Formats: sequence, C-alpha cells, structure tokens
Amino acid sequence: MVVPTGPSGTLEDAMYHSWLAVNVDDQTNYKNGDDFSLDTIEGKKFSFVSNSSTSGFVVPSSTILENFSDMELTEEDLMEGGPLFEQVLFGGSHQGSAVNLLNRNADVAAFCDTCVENYVEVVEGEENTVGSVYQVKDNAEEPFNTVTGSEFTLMNVTPVLNAPFVANTNLLSDEEFETIQNLFSSDEIANNETIFVPEDSDESGLFFKSGDERFAPVEDQWFNPIRELSATK
Repeated sequence: MVVPTGPSGTLEDAMYHSWLAVNVDDQTNYKNGDDFSLDTIEGKKFSFVSNSSTSGFVVPSSTILENFSDMELTEEDLMEGGPLFEQVLFGGSHQGSAVNLLNRNADVAAFCDTCVENYVEVVEGEENTVGSVYQVKDNAEEPFNTVTGSEFTLMNVTPVLNAPFVANTNLLSDEEFETIQNLFSSDEIANNETIFVPEDSDESGLFFKSGDERFAPVEDQWFNPIRELSATK
C-alpha cells in the first residue's frame, strides 16, 4: 500500500540498513589486512534476530551464503551451530540481537539501524558505513540499560527496502483501499509531527523527519527483490 520514504520523499531512498556488527575491541579479528572480511566469521558465535526477519536474517544470510558459496550451505545451515558457526543465537528482536553481541554472548550479530537508533549514537565515522563505531547512550532504556557505554563497529552494511504497510484486498473494496492509501500518503500525514517526529526533537518515534520524509504509494511487486532472496535459497 505505502512505504516510508527517505529524506527525498520518493521511493529512491525508501530503505534502511542491515548490519553485521562486532565489538570494537575485537574488530581486528575480523579483518584481512585493513579491510573487514566475512571469511573471518567462520567458527564464531553468531546472533540473528529471528529466522523470519528480513534485515535480521534473510538479507544477512544471503550475504553470508554468497560469501561461502564454495561450501554449498543453505539458510537452514545458518540456523544452528556446526556447518559454519560455533553457535547460533536468536535475539528475538533487533535490540535483543544487538545485546547478544554487546554482552558477549555472540561474537558477531545481525540487526538493523532503525531498530536501535533510539539507543545508540555514532562516535566515529559516518552512519551506515563499514568501520563506523556506535556507542550505547548513557540513558539507553531496556534492554540496552545493562550495556550503556558499550561500543560496536560495523563490518558489513546492506541497504534493505523499507517494510511496507499492507492491506488485505480480499476484505477491502477498491474504493476503500484507495481512500486509505491516499490518506497515508497525504501531506496531512507527512506533516504530522507525532507520526514523523522532527529530527531535532527529544521525542521518540518510529519515523523521523530530516528532509521530506513521508509515506509513498507502492505496488505489491516493489517488494519482490526481498521475496526473491528467500525463494532462491
């Protein structure tokens, strides 16, 4: 039906980011020379979000399987210890997966930027860039309140299409669908600061406005690239 856009207000930057992160103190263990290498995660303890999470499993598993293509692994092989990892954990949420890393239950963790942005801040480098360092805020709420001040660095960053708002067209008429879609994508909603919270606000929110962010209409096939990641594994 609609997806949240990026600062352009269009579908061009309607994306967020899937991260593979390691603790800052351990980052040299995951480099080949000066660059991070996915080859180094073999035999490590790894945390995903859940096996149904797009940015917390589907996207990172696709990246990992491509890197280790010579091993002919499957998604199922990444769900348990043995084939590639020493141990596999599931955080149950993006926050939970990040905390698995920061409390050192996991060596490497997959989670996304938007789900942890209220708890962490960049202290070195630029947002969503390999090698950038993030630190948990001193006033971070649960579950990060037990790991405040901890730092992690990004070893892999993959853009992911923003998750859509969907509607059941078996239950809605064409007119009802169009009415809802038009409301979501209206200027009224885009300018509602309780929905798109201004970037400099102290308020928390799901969506933030740093430019022309809004909800944009989208057709079902727009999300096919994400569906195909699982379909081909």
